[in-house]
Amino acid sequence: MAAPWTTSAGVAYMGLFFLSGLACFASIPRARSFNDAEMRYGLVGLLATTGIWAILKTAFFVVPAPLREATYIVGLISGFATVWAWLYFASAYTGRSLHKNTILRRLGMAVFLTIVSIKLTNPLHGLYFTTTPVTTPFRYLAIDHGIVHWISTSLAYVLAAVGLFMIFELYVESGYDTKPLGVLTGLLALPVTLDLVAIATPQLINFIYAPIGVAAFAIGTLFIFGEQFLAVRTTAQGDEAAIILDTRDRIQDYSPAAEAAFPELADSTGESLADVLPAVAATRESDDEQIVARDSSEGTEYYLVSPRSMTLGDSTVEVLALTDVTDLERQRRTLIERERELDERTELYRAVIAASFAFVFRIDLAGRFKFVSPSVEDFLGYEPAELTGESMSILGTDDETIELAEDYFTEVTNGESIQVRDLPIATRSGRTVYVDIRAVPIYEAGIDPESRTPEHIVGAQVMVRDASDRRQREGLISVINRVLRHNVRNKLTVINGYAELLATELDGDDASKAEQIVETADRLLDLTESARRIEANRELSPELETVDLAPILEQAIDQLTTRYPEASVTTEIPASAIATTLPRIETPLWELLENATVHGGEQPEIHLAVAETDDQLQITITDDGPGLPEDERQVLADGKEDPLVHGQGLGLWLTYWIITTLDGEISVPKTQQGTTIEIRLPAPSPPL
Repeated sequence: MAAPWTTSAGVAYMGLFFLSGLACFASIPRARSFNDAEMRYGLVGLLATTGIWAILKTAFFVVPAPLREATYIVGLISGFATVWAWLYFASAYTGRSLHKNTILRRLGMAVFLTIVSIKLTNPLHGLYFTTTPVTTPFRYLAIDHGIVHWISTSLAYVLAAVGLFMIFELYVESGYDTKPLGVLTGLLALPVTLDLVAIATPQLINFIYAPIGVAAFAIGTLFIFGEQFLAVRTTAQGDEAAIILDTRDRIQDYSPAAEAAFPELADSTGESLADVLPAVAATRESDDEQIVARDSSEGTEYYLVSPRSMTLGDSTVEVLALTDVTDLERQRRTLIERERELDERTELYRAVIAASFAFVFRIDLAGRFKFVSPSVEDFLGYEPAELTGESMSILGTDDETIELAEDYFTEVTNGESIQVRDLPIATRSGRTVYVDIRAVPIYEAGIDPESRTPEHIVGAQVMVRDASDRRQREGLISVINRVLRHNVRNKLTVINGYAELLATELDGDDASKAEQIVETADRLLDLTESARRIEANRELSPELETVDLAPILEQAIDQLTTRYPEASVTTEIPASAIATTLPRIETPLWELLENATVHGGEQPEIHLAVAETDDQLQITITDDGPGLPEDERQVLADGKEDPLVHGQGLGLWLTYWIITTLDGEISVPKTQQGTTIEIRLPAPSPPL
């Protein structure tokens, strides 16, 4: 009996699967360059599971006989995992949200684990497959599949077909010539034909050939037709007309809808956008979406130009989406024209429409609220009736802020329109929030605008916008720049200074100086690591989800006791602790636990407790250390950045920043001994 590697057929089979696996693994770095995270996760998962499957199929022919069945089972599991990775990728690539659906994900996981358990226990029951040694066309272990295999395989093919349908539907709707991509995607289904042939004829061994199709698809879409692959995905995010540009703003392609709206695009491939559509090209000078007007037989038409881009390795596809907003723009221009004819009695409503602020209020000359928009309740916690008639000082955080607001109000009542950034105001609960405001004077009705004087002013109209997100972004950048410019430079100066001394003094104080260098370098490394973690969290999505913190906390405690065996940790953690947050809450929790341990003395004692209420989850961390310095307490309590000038408290500021951006709260109650830190996170709303 000839071994597989001694026959041409055996070498062909092994070579085919080995090359398929190699192609999948080689494509992973390329797939990881997708700037779309969800597409990246799906495609990398598909390539990784398929590559493992293909390599295991190769190994099946060459491993010793006692290991072949186990190799085959592991390969089956990897192969079945490819189906779910494929569905995840297909959903993300086509702009669907099926891969985010919690019910579908849990159902998929249940099905996957059920089938995997049957595969793993096959040696006991043989329901999935049995093996038979054969010698044709070479010596190998033939697989005789049972009924469970066919059920599982049928399910896998159906699910794979669902993913293919989603992608082919996208190809059709894109309006582009996607025949090359269609052929490449169709290669995913080709192995099914080989599977059927293998079942019906001895010309092919009964072996699943799916990895070959995945490898061909990966090479084609990632390396050969990568730009078109990106273009289809990018332009298919909506029904707008679209123009695809290269890095030099030359037209690469355009959709039929774009040509219908802009006939100048006909036969314009390779030409500069500025030469073909100068008005559209002019919008490239601004990062904002802009409206392009063009005359037609039916009057002036308006198109909203929205730039989008996707990146794959060194390939970048930039798309200009052209959305027909003629009706909306005509309505907007009509409204603007009519507004010009209105008197000052309509200025309140016109300001609300034009501004899109968080809430609006009107103040009389005595500085009392005369009108407050209903949206104030969502933002500050007050009902409009609670503020109406009250002095504007009720929103002041301190005397200085109240005095500043009065100065602004004086400017408005003197006829000035003002805009103020980062004004602190107090919510109903006493929490400080920062807002941007625009305030304009309100004049008596019936006074001609040209005749208005400060004597005709009866109050002020104030529009308020939440500045929290902008402040967080700007604060983050400011902190990083400050630390990297100031602290890193200073620490490197210390290192270099002692290094020069050690170069000339090789006795005496060498040991102490070396220890100083090590200590300084360690602080520098800690500092840069904190800065790295801040940057890593900067772009994460703020859309919150339901997270069970119990396993996260248990894992953090295990890691803490492993790293710091001298620490004594006690916990009060329920079986589940559900909060509305994100998994990255793990970062500040670990930072606080480690900080308590490091600064808790030689044998620190840490206590972690979790308490649940109707609308909040409270986490309390207590230690027996010397307590936090006042500047670090301010970082945690208020998010103040002043201490960071000296490089202290960066990790604590990261903690404050992450918790507050996740709609959480952190406080540091004063205690006689040690430090107590309380974290409050919103709990999921109970079902109706």
